[in-house]
Amino acid sequence: MSKNYQNFEGLRVATLLTFISGFIDAYTFITQKGRFASMQTGNLLYMMIKFSNGHFKEALSFLIPILFFIVGQFFYYFLRKWVTHKNLRWHKLSAYVLFVLLVIIAILSPIVPSIFTISALAFFASLQLATFKRVRGYTYTNTMMTGNIKNASYLLLKGKIEANKSIIRQGVYIVLVIIAFMLGVMSSTILCRYLNESSLYFLLAPMAILIYFLNIEKPPRKT
Repeated sequence: MSKNYQNFEGLRVATLLTFISGFIDAYTFITQKGRFASMQTGNLLYMMIKFSNGHFKEALSFLIPILFFIVGQFFYYFLRKWVTHKNLRWHKLSAYVLFVLLVIIAILSPIVPSIFTISALAFFASLQLATFKRVRGYTYTNTMMTGNIKNASYLLLKGKIEANKSIIRQGVYIVLVIIAFMLGVMSSTILCRYLNESSLYFLLAPMAILIYFLNIEKPPRKT
């Protein structure tokens, strides 16, 4: 059967990405004093709670990942613009950038101050979120799960009531993405008990598999 989507929109890519996101957010929450790499809503919430209670220094520590998440969007814009000009495959190149960045973070995190780890991982999460936006043609998010839970519940109900298998299938894809995120959180929580910050090395395997999936698809022929 032929598919009507490219590899970077594949379900296996989406589940790998959400597994990675769940792992990283649990990792930063456990090892970086309750801060998140991608869930900036959580960082804003904790920042304002700390600020309201007069803990200004702690409040500013939650601002750091927010700022580097923003920087990640700036980087995405300029890199995407450069890639488009060079006629390169954006998703493949971005995956390589993410892999190299993750290797550097994994090596340095156990030996450098916490500010480096949370900043770099927020930058990583920002680029990942901006790069991969669809699963089999349907919009999803590979970091925060609120939108995915909303979409999955709506699609499954709509598909059931309207007896539309295609819509139900879309809902199932989103459910699988959510499950992958949960497994990432669980894996990170368990590994952090024993390896602490070094548990980040574990993510190099799913990142390598993701790059493999992106590489097995041939670029479209030029006419």
